[in-house]
This record gives sequence, C-alpha cells and structure tokens, in this order.
Amino acid sequence: MNNVSLKNNKGNMTKRVLMLLSAVLLSAALSAQTYIRDAEYGDANAQYRLGKMYERADRMPKDINKAIYWYNKAAEQNHPGAIMALAELYYYGVEVKQNVHLAFKYFNLAAQDNNMEAIYCLGQMYEQGVGTAKDLVKAMEYYKKAADEGNLAKAQFKVGKMYYFGEGVKQDIKQTLKYIHAAFDNGYPTAIEFWNENQLWKYEQ
Repeated sequence: MNNVSLKNNKGNMTKRVLMLLSAVLLSAALSAQTYIRDAEYGDANAQYRLGKMYERADRMPKDINKAIYWYNKAAEQNHPGAIMALAELYYYGVEVKQNVHLAFKYFNLAAQDNNMEAIYCLGQMYEQGVGTAKDLVKAMEYYKKAADEGNLAKAQFKVGKMYYFGEGVKQDIKQTLKYIHAAFDNGYPTAIEFWNENQLWKYEQ
C-alpha cells in the first residue's frame, strides 16, 4: 500500500510540475506576443525589449538581424538602450560585421545622453584612431569625463596612464598618482600592476 501511495504521490508531483511548466511557458509566450504587438504599434520600449529578446534568445529564437531591425526602430525614436546596443554590436562585431564608423555614430548619440560607457568607448576610438581620426587630446577629454563624472575605474586608469606618459596632455605625475589610486580603489587590478611596474610609489611623499 505504501508503494502504491508513493507512486501516486510521484505521479501527482509530476503532473503539478508539468502544469507549472506549461503555465510558465504560456505566460512567456503571451508576454512575447505583447512585446511584438506593442513594438509593431511603435512603442520604443517594446521595440528595444524585442530586440534584446532576439539577440539573447529570450522567449524568441535567436535572430541577430531581427534584433538589429527592432533596435533600429527604437533608436529612430531616440531610445537610449537601443542606441547603445547598436553601438556595441557594431563596435565589437561579434555577431554582426564590425562597422566602426556606425559604432562611432551611435556612441556619439549615446554620449549625448551622458552614457558613461559610450563616453569611455569614444575615448578608446580617438586614442586608437578607430572609426575616426586619431586624436589623443580628444581621447583624454572623453576618458576624463568618464573618470570624473562616471567614476569608471577603467577610465580613471586611462587618465592616470596618459598623465604619466604625457599623451594628449602635459605630463603630470601628481595627477597620475591620483587617478591610478582611484582606479585601484575602484577594483581595477591593472592599476596596481602599472603602479608597481613604473615604481610610482617613489613619487609619493
């Protein structure tokens, strides 16, 4: 009798799990349909979310072309997330053909919305001459903005390094110490490596 009871309990549990799973899948499908409907009606947030869903295979089959299509629709309405998504896709070129000129365009749009990651990336592009002419002065300006206003550790490290080598700015060891310290305090391990390699402790008073 105990065996029969145990089998019944297992069977009931399996049914409950299957019912719960079906409910979850149904809810996800309905949610996806809602995003599709709202996106087609021109809702920028829905267009952005739908783009993410296609990019990440979240409730949708992965389709990077559809992701870009919906990101573009949302970006046309100045959706900041969609603009940044396009910038990163074209900059890194992991799932799409890299297009640094488009990346530069979208990073600039995102920077106008004070997106600090976009501002940092513009610094990189000016430093490396990627997607635009190389300009260390502008690179420093963007890095410093991201470092000071965004408190980005990687930007603080870049600023400290450029002050140390006098790239795009007059060499200033005092500023080097300040920004390398800030980068390390913000959890950027490369900063302490740079500190030790260049024996920056010698300049501390």
